[in-house]
Amino acid sequence: MMEGMDVAVIDDEEGMREGIARILRKHGFSVDLARDGETAIELLKQKTYDLAFVDLKMPGIDGFKVTEYINEKYALKTVVIIVSALATVEAAVEVTRHGAFDFLVKPFTPADLLQVTERAVQQRKLIQDREKYLSELNNERTLSRQLINAMQEGVVVLNILTEPVLMNPKAEYFLGKNFRETKNVSDLFADEKILAAVGEAADPSSGMTAERVFEIERNQTMLKIRVASLIREDEVGGAIIIVEDFTEDWKAEQDKNRFISMVAHELKSPIAAIINYINVILTGMFDANPEKIHELLARCNIRGEALLELIRDLLDINKRDSGKMEKSIETVDLGEVLEAQSDFYRGQAEGNGISLKVTTPSEPVVVKADRSDLDRIFMNLISNGLKYNREGGKLDIDLQRENGLCKVTVRDTGIGMSPEEMKNLFQEFYRVRNRKTGSISGTGLGLATVKRVLAEYNGRISVDSVPDEGSVFTVFLPASPGA
Repeated sequence: MMEGMDVAVIDDEEGMREGIARILRKHGFSVDLARDGETAIELLKQKTYDLAFVDLKMPGIDGFKVTEYINEKYALKTVVIIVSALATVEAAVEVTRHGAFDFLVKPFTPADLLQVTERAVQQRKLIQDREKYLSELNNERTLSRQLINAMQEGVVVLNILTEPVLMNPKAEYFLGKNFRETKNVSDLFADEKILAAVGEAADPSSGMTAERVFEIERNQTMLKIRVASLIREDEVGGAIIIVEDFTEDWKAEQDKNRFISMVAHELKSPIAAIINYINVILTGMFDANPEKIHELLARCNIRGEALLELIRDLLDINKRDSGKMEKSIETVDLGEVLEAQSDFYRGQAEGNGISLKVTTPSEPVVVKADRSDLDRIFMNLISNGLKYNREGGKLDIDLQRENGLCKVTVRDTGIGMSPEEMKNLFQEFYRVRNRKTGSISGTGLGLATVKRVLAEYNGRISVDSVPDEGSVFTVFLPASPGA
């Protein structure tokens, strides 16, 4: 027997009620009594019982009605045993039809009562085990659904007829379809190759074993579609589709290919020029003209230096992208950096008749950064301000504090740029190409590097420019605390 079970004994005979209760209580059951159907209904409203002994013939509400009430309200929770003097097959069939589990015929012995009770207890155990199993199964299904819904990949499960039976929110988002509105896999994909692969995957006779992978574009998103058979108990039971967003990887690959193409193009020109100059010298046509040979070698030197500068910039970009750039972060006075860079370029400025002026506050304006990074930023900006300036022009550099930021303005009176020319100004290898810039050398990596370095310090750069009037580059860097 199972101790602690709750039992209701419903019988209009007091002696029968008390007798059943006394025997069951001796075996550890908790027993409540009801003298008629009305009392039983009120009792059952207050509590759920594991077992209920119900007298079939009672005045008012009889045992049939009580059994029906129990099964309507406590279906699969309360096991009903009918207690009656009617020992006929018809009576047994009738009570079973009303939901009773067993039949106890009056008069009966304590042994008869315990035997029936034992069977009822086993039935209650089976019900409890079933409830536990269903609860666990439901929890597993809920957990599985939660895990599927939380996946970053889209999941679509199809039955053997390729009808969707499950689709997580990511799949709905990627494919732009609501699960309720999707009747067939063709509602999700128009690509004939994908549909054919799904048909093979869901067909037990196709023999498809390996997953098929496809790439498609959907709503400006690159999707990787993986199609495989859904195996249930070693048999094909449909197909499963995994949808993955690989837009960022695709863009990175496109950028990589574009970058390689641009590098190859930029390397090709100086190398070809150097080889051409050397081939001319090797022909011997200028053997009697040393000055011409020196001129060609000087051109080789210029091209070689430009090539070396390009390679250095490429190595710098690669180190920064791979996180291998060694830094020594310290407190640096921006005013001192600007003065040092200006002094370095002052000779070049004077040679071109350009007025170079630096304005800084009386108090130091400091930032936390690697000194070489700051040198690279302002070396590029000052160098460009001189290269793209006009003879007799001006290059003014101004340093200020502004809302917790260090603001550096580099203003030139050079050739300027149109809005169209400024669109790609900070991309690798981009150079403004027009009749005014044709003779100006450069790698097209300087401003791209400036933007990358600033981003490492949560800084930013902006530009304003007017053709034939000049350009203004403005750099913002977080000021060091206390600056």
